[in-house]
Amino acid sequence: MRTKLLAIVGSQRENGNSYSLARSVLESVDADWDIIQLADRRIEFCNLCEECKDRECVLEDDLDEILSAMRSADGIVFSVPKYLDAPSKFLALLERLATIVHVRRHMGYGGPVRKPDCKLFSEHKPFCLFALSGTGKVKKGNLQTVVDYIEFVGLTLISHDDRPFIAVSVRAGDERGEVLRNKAAIKQCRSLVQKLILSTTAGQHTGNSL
Repeated sequence: MRTKLLAIVGSQRENGNSYSLARSVLESVDADWDIIQLADRRIEFCNLCEECKDRECVLEDDLDEILSAMRSADGIVFSVPKYLDAPSKFLALLERLATIVHVRRHMGYGGPVRKPDCKLFSEHKPFCLFALSGTGKVKKGNLQTVVDYIEFVGLTLISHDDRPFIAVSVRAGDERGEVLRNKAAIKQCRSLVQKLILSTTAGQHTGNSL
């Protein structure tokens, strides 16, 4: 059975460099894949209604559809540009997912932990991260909060072999499609995704030990 990958593109610009990079890499690997661009999805802010403690999120937007796609994938690729730290819609997505986990663990927003093993996925699912910027200089500190959120909801990081390790730091430039000229970065991203695929087929996930 072929590995099924999902790429979530966190850019607020549709069909921008983050999308072009993800598509180029996924087209080059032996896997079935799909891409979700947050630029054309609706993600509301959490209102702490606590309804998610025993049901899916009740807000009428695209979160439940995205979560369903994440659950059906064998591995997930996040392709995200650096807007200060990360795009606001992408952070809103992570906050919503993390709030579901928090509320289900506590059976409400506050109080003692009642379900410490609560998670959004039935088993640890691997993910990797592409971090794009105009200069290609994305530091670990800019990404750590993003990785912490993703790991909190139950996903397992597949680390890159070079700094900043928790992601491939990609020089994308400012023009749409400019990232496709960066052949070295595309090669690194492809290698990381192949590592992710291997982790799904071997049943062994490489966690973040940094």
